[in-house]
Amino acid sequence: MPHIALLDLPVELRLQIYEDFLATHQRVRSKTQPTNAHLRLLYTCRQIEQEAGAILRRYVSLANEFQIRAFLQDAPPALAAQVAWADVANDGRIWRATGPDKEEDLPLSSLHLALARMTALARLRVFQCRQGLPLALQSTIHARRPRQLRLGFERALFPKGGPALRLYEQHLDPDTRVELFDTVPPTALVSLRLSGEIVAAPGDRGPQPTPALRELALDGVIGTFFDRHTIDECFPGACLHSFTYVLGHRLGFELRNNHLESLVAGHGAHLRTLVLRGCSRLSSTVVSRCLEALPALEYFALSLVTVNEAQSNFVESLPPKLAVFKLQVINAWYAIPLMEAERGLCNAIENKVLLRETPYLRVCLCFRLQLMTEEGRQERWTQIAQERHVQLDMGRWDGQIID
Repeated sequence: MPHIALLDLPVELRLQIYEDFLATHQRVRSKTQPTNAHLRLLYTCRQIEQEAGAILRRYVSLANEFQIRAFLQDAPPALAAQVAWADVANDGRIWRATGPDKEEDLPLSSLHLALARMTALARLRVFQCRQGLPLALQSTIHARRPRQLRLGFERALFPKGGPALRLYEQHLDPDTRVELFDTVPPTALVSLRLSGEIVAAPGDRGPQPTPALRELALDGVIGTFFDRHTIDECFPGACLHSFTYVLGHRLGFELRNNHLESLVAGHGAHLRTLVLRGCSRLSSTVVSRCLEALPALEYFALSLVTVNEAQSNFVESLPPKLAVFKLQVINAWYAIPLMEAERGLCNAIENKVLLRETPYLRVCLCFRLQLMTEEGRQERWTQIAQERHVQLDMGRWDGQIID
């Protein structure tokens, strides 16, 4: 094919390339915060700077105090007002008044000042702070003697209350404590991802309504917040189209039957994506019953750790609109292998999934090697998938369930 330069393409196509370039750059891998390397494209030539500037400057990444202060010093108000999406590393420490003056909490980092300048901010992703504040703390502590240095995750971001975000994601370590919706208002949230140690906000405010919430992910959450409440109780008024659960940590919150049942009871009619990774507390009977109540489901991924129960063949209950199906079944190291139950799942997959009249778009399967080699099962499945044009992936697709 002849070589075609970027600037020889139609401008409409170039604008779409800039959008795709930014979307690729923004992807999060292993909780690693993206950089500002996307802005290098603007230094290629003047024409690209003029065309792509408005697109690429909508996003900024602030990973440490040096970058935060550079943003405050160098970014003019008009440029800061263009930022609609920010990835930030939150120091989380605040100065809290201890005397009778009742002064407002004051974050140690200047991140809250940078966020305040982003008047169009609608998407915020918060990452673990890997680089401490480069300040002489002794002189700072002396100047703030009437105050105490404490942790306040959301107050360090928005000490006076945050904007109406549409996307709010946390990519945090398990030991990071988050007082959920302390200063971030949830009423406009469409997409929410939680991680770390989730606790209730101070005061007796109770659950706050989330009428716009459509996508919810619990990835590596620890603590007892969700153990004591169902999904509907935690997010009243939500109308979820997508729900993702990942165990993520050995001491993490474990999804149980009552959580899945409450999720399906409140959102089953419109839930299209359901991802459950690292589940060892779900019974196969409940999974079967819940799948029967999800008529709109199009994407279903289940990584199941079996212990001593596999009475119901939930593959028989897969909804008719399902297009992507991922299943991984492994035994807990201390449990007796449930060979007959797993063999029944394999037979149902062949008859109900691979040979379905309307082929699936993608199927990912992981079973023990003994089952795959029985009667040439793996070779037969591969041949069926090729004949029916189904993308079939064999092997572990959920390799990192816990840290």
